Amino acid sequence: MATIFKLLPFNRVLYIGLVCFTCIIGIVHHFLFSIPDQIQWIFFSVIIVSTGIPHGALDHEVAKQSSFLNNQVFSAKKFHTKYLSSMLLYGIVWYVFPTLSFFLFLLISAFHFGETDLPIDSPKVTLLGVLLQVSYGLLILFIILFVHIDSVLPIIEKINIFSPALINYLNGEHIAFLAISVSFSFFFLTLIASYIIHKKIIADIKHLFALIIFVFVSALILPLPLCFIIYFGLWHSITSLENIRQHLSRTKNDRLTWKSLMIQCVPLTAISLVGLFSIIFFLELTNNINLVIMGLFIGISILTLPHQEVMSKMYFLVRKKSIK
Repeated sequence: MATIFKLLPFNRVLYIGLVCFTCIIGIVHHFLFSIPDQIQWIFFSVIIVSTGIPHGALDHEVAKQSSFLNNQVFSAKKFHTKYLSSMLLYGIVWYVFPTLSFFLFLLISAFHFGETDLPIDSPKVTLLGVLLQVSYGLLILFIILFVHIDSVLPIIEKINIFSPALINYLNGEHIAFLAISVSFSFFFLTLIASYIIHKKIIADIKHLFALIIFVFVSALILPLPLCFIIYFGLWHSITSLENIRQHLSRTKNDRLTWKSLMIQCVPLTAISLVGLFSIIFFLELTNNINLVIMGLFIGISILTLPHQEVMSKMYFLVRKKSIK
């Protein structure tokens, strides 16, 4: 197993741009004027619509290209049947077992973030490789969530997925420090184990920790909606879209442009938005902003399950093509 973490030219420019952008917003928020909550959520919503949902809106095209590169026959009917069935099943699980579904979503998201930022260039990913990716993703999530635990808990409380005892525990004075310390220790141990067993597993570890530090600092200086959307919408989603663009580009001389890529995202992005807001209205969540956020959260989690499977297959093929 060989893991590669390098900030390629595209990622490097994106990273520097986000650092500058985050510093500017932080200065404005702390020294000029406090950014109103309404503006924060408007910005959050704009980025979700612009990059967050679109980065999963081409899953059918991604799967089709993956089948082509693997010399397999692609069936749109089978793909969409499987995709929608996964969403339906997860939706039912959310309805029956909301607490289990919440933790499952955290693990899926953690693996998805880790797979994007810590790609493993190997046909077979070992258990240690999966643990490394999951531990990294959990660290990122825990930093964002526990630094802002006072903002996160009111959202969670609205759908009663945690017991009152657990809510009180999470309100504890040192819980944020404990959670982030444990998640960092888990990540660091898997990183060390990976290096000992596989050697040179991280090509450029300073860039990896630079990204973790960036997420931590942004969580400290920015409110929850802003720090989360900067990582998810402006780092993770844009990085994923660039990987998708590379994947869908037939040859080096026939590159798919960003304009063409984003135009292709429009139809399913619109359908996804209709579906998400249908969930919100169906569950009568419109009377409270926290309930709206939770409805979006559940809707996005339902979309994430089949999306993760498609992206996992794609990432290996992208990296395989890039090292030829």
